Amino acid sequence: MTTIDQTAFYVSTEGKDSWSGRLAAPNADGTDGPFASLERARDGMRAGDTDTTYIRGGTYRLDETLSLDSRDSGHSFTAYKGETPILSGGELVRGFTAEGDGLYSAKLSAASGLDLTIGGVRQQVAQTGDYDPADPATSGWQVLRADADGASKTVFTYKEGEVPATLAPHDGLVVQTFDTERLRDDITAVRAIDATTNTVTLDADASYALRSGGTYRVMNDAKLIRDAGEFGWRASDDTLVVKPEDSAALLKDGAVVAKLGTMIATKDASNLSITGLTFTDGRYDGSALSMTGGHGNAVGGNHFVNVGTAIALDGTDDSRIGGNRMEHLAGNGVSLTNAADGNHIYANTMQHIGEIVKGGAGIGGVGSSGTVISHNDITDAPRYGVSLKEWDDGQVNQNNVVAFNRIHHVGQETADGGGIEMLGRSGTATGSVIQGNDVQDTGGLATDASGNWLNDHKGWGISLDDLTSGVTVRDNFVKGFSWGGIYLHGGDGNLLENNFGVVSDPDHAFIRVEWVPKAGDQARPDDATIIHNLAAGEAPIEQYWKLMSPGENFLMDGNLAANGRSYGPNDQVFNPGFTDSAHGDYSLKEDAAALATGIHDLSWSSMGTAGYNADAEMPQFWDHAA
Repeated sequence: MTTIDQTAFYVSTEGKDSWSGRLAAPNADGTDGPFASLERARDGMRAGDTDTTYIRGGTYRLDETLSLDSRDSGHSFTAYKGETPILSGGELVRGFTAEGDGLYSAKLSAASGLDLTIGGVRQQVAQTGDYDPADPATSGWQVLRADADGASKTVFTYKEGEVPATLAPHDGLVVQTFDTERLRDDITAVRAIDATTNTVTLDADASYALRSGGTYRVMNDAKLIRDAGEFGWRASDDTLVVKPEDSAALLKDGAVVAKLGTMIATKDASNLSITGLTFTDGRYDGSALSMTGGHGNAVGGNHFVNVGTAIALDGTDDSRIGGNRMEHLAGNGVSLTNAADGNHIYANTMQHIGEIVKGGAGIGGVGSSGTVISHNDITDAPRYGVSLKEWDDGQVNQNNVVAFNRIHHVGQETADGGGIEMLGRSGTATGSVIQGNDVQDTGGLATDASGNWLNDHKGWGISLDDLTSGVTVRDNFVKGFSWGGIYLHGGDGNLLENNFGVVSDPDHAFIRVEWVPKAGDQARPDDATIIHNLAAGEAPIEQYWKLMSPGENFLMDGNLAANGRSYGPNDQVFNPGFTDSAHGDYSLKEDAAALATGIHDLSWSSMGTAGYNADAEMPQFWDHAA
């Protein structure tokens, strides 16, 4: 006799929505058992006094997004103990027909997008440039030229022969563009291709004017398929065309085309728990789990793979995002927008981020305060590891903590990015802290006006950009950066203390300080304190620090180079003033000795002592059992 559980609902691939949902498995005579769908379990919890649903292992192919709202507050969707439920937003496509030359095709009801997997491996959408997986950063990109009227946001010129003369706009055809600084990429539908003038017209404005030397690639047409592992859409007969690396696997198991951008969306739901689930096969431009409003939610122990952005918090407060594994993401790991305040994002692993969209971050926030980002492991991202931005006065970021994160191999496909960034254009004192982080290999990539690649270009370790003020940067380790390990770009009242940097190139500085000319004279970094930092490398002492335009009340003392020489007002080896032809001389603060304790008091006792894993103060709330 099967016991009925009155305290929880169950969902199974073997279930039926007409059953009670109170059994973990179908009963012997097949008259009762678990539900078949998450929607039915949601409705059951809304109607009764049960607040937990356990989801059995297996793949659930969702035809539509599971929508949750305030009626679902306090409810829990969690994996059945020891099992892996998979929520797929994709369509399984079978019945491929061989076309010769390694190509296989299948009819679809709508144009395929940029997301297709075979055997759980993301395939490469066909493009005009020749893509080499061994060189993902620079291969496949072609050099654009400004049109005859100058740089435009909608039109660019290409070199003869780069875009096939037979290529024409269709549903599914898009172009991805980058300005020379590669600050942000845009993926836009193609409005027109003129083979006479060699111009492409975008269907919407790019973020930045498309200057000569920028890069582009037209994508998602079957005519552009070159190599095994590529796919594209053939609009003439509504057909998906694939050139698989393993044709037998394609014919046996099929391919999955992403249809949904979001598997679960919440609106004004609070104290909601989502744990132990796998989210997969999501569109590049969506968020697998999207939360709008609400507070006190818990998202933990989930796996996000082959989706766009893993988790998006839009005005969601005081929630915990912990212990999730995120990999092969087309976009970002976790994004926070519209005053998503007081959230704790910790003990997550993120790797291979931005496989399609290049301008995002492992963890990125705009106008988010009181956020703690700690003990995350972030690797392989095209721009940022962590980025907290404030574009104007209405998006102030305050009292955020970025601590004890391991951030490696980021900033590999863009410029002016890197490990950890805070951007604060209002100049408001943030009261934020960046402490104890391990930041290595932060890249930096751009192009010049001729389209030549510029490597090691603005790949900051830690960047306080555009007037960011009132930040404490302490106990961090930076290595493998370009231009600057710690970058102070305007802003007032910042403290850089007890950081350790390894400088491998004499053209790059451990600490770089400069102003923001476009913001006027007030953009000189006033009241900056740079004390007790340690640099290692083979460069002369003066090359570890590039103090290009410090402002008033600038204190630098007690800093040490590994060769035994310090740099500060009490040091006789290198103690210059700072000369600016337009604004006169700037010299180091005279009373620095009263504020600094000297080079012998460097202490690394606090660096990394909390480790890079969850501890007792960060409970593994996602470890539920059925």
